[in-house]
Amino acid sequence: MSLDLFFQCLINGLAIGGIYAVVASGFTLVLGTMKIFNFAQGEFYMLGAFITYGCCEVLHLNYVLALIVAFVAVGLLGIVLQRMVIRYTYEGFFHTVLATIAFGAIIRQTGVITFGKTDKLLTPVVRGRFEIGDVIVSNEKLMLIFAGLFLIVLLHYFMKLKIGRAMRAVTLDIDTAALQGIDSKKIFMITMGLGSGLAGIAGALIAPVLGAHAQMGHAIFVKILFVIIIGGMGSMPGALLAAFIIGMIESFGYQLLGGHNELLLQIFLIPLLYFRPGGLLGRPLALPE
Repeated sequence: MSLDLFFQCLINGLAIGGIYAVVASGFTLVLGTMKIFNFAQGEFYMLGAFITYGCCEVLHLNYVLALIVAFVAVGLLGIVLQRMVIRYTYEGFFHTVLATIAFGAIIRQTGVITFGKTDKLLTPVVRGRFEIGDVIVSNEKLMLIFAGLFLIVLLHYFMKLKIGRAMRAVTLDIDTAALQGIDSKKIFMITMGLGSGLAGIAGALIAPVLGAHAQMGHAIFVKILFVIIIGGMGSMPGALLAAFIIGMIESFGYQLLGGHNELLLQIFLIPLLYFRPGGLLGRPLALPE
């Protein structure tokens, strides 16, 4: 592999990994704080892409405004899921899983009915390309890299605020947090809204590059599961590290194996689970029975 091709793959891996990191960070935030698997996270990602398509191509709104709309709208839908469904099934872990699966299916079918089964392509938001020697990088990929890193940094500083510290307190021990005056119900609502909104804005970011289609939620959720397994269940640093590792494996693997690059990811996973069954930075997570 030439040096130019190496850097090309590196840029592609960072762009892919950035999107995986944003979606997975939202999923991990909910998993760590609420101890639930939100199987609707992929559909929230899909919905963010469709909302962006509707805002930009149907309503002809500014793309930045579409990003905000996608984040807020999907975040509010996450709050609806938490308030109307999850809080009534929270005592039963598998009941909550089934509830989020059903909620995701409703979103997916609504998307199919509203936008159809064909791919919806957006007018490119960022045009042109950036060249360093023989390495050519589209400005769209650079946008994905910087936007993904910006959102990750923003989430990092958010978790240092008072509300973020309250989330971490609930994550560590909900009963002790309650003794400190922290309202876990309010924290759960905010956590669900933020986690869902991150998936929505990730879908909005990828929409101008790959378009929007009804099955994109399923595809990204499979990658989220890989991220959680590799990074460690409930570990935010692990999720971010795993997201970029997967992005790199897919990017470099495509050059080696073409469309069979998923094989490299599975080969990487087998020894990892043998030597680090809890993931790279994870630890055993007690889930509600």
